[in-house]
Amino acid sequence: MAQRFNVQEGQRYVQRRGLHYQPSIWKVGAIKAGTTPIPHALLVNVDDPLQTKTISCPTLADRIYYELLSETAVAA
Repeated sequence: MAQRFNVQEGQRYVQRRGLHYQPSIWKVGAIKAGTTPIPHALLVNVDDPLQTKTISCPTLADRIYYELLSETAVAA
């Protein structure tokens, strides 16, 4: 079901706004599906791997709150 939202492990996002806004790069470390009706992504802060958070895949796919970094930006 996470595929429906086009969220995959390894993708990197920047939070644009929202509760606890942090302009950091977040990497999808894992997708948690099946335990709840809505799949969730475990995000890991690229600059501080000890900092993690869990976000629903629909919220992560919503461009109002998160922006998916392009593959070229990830490689840089």
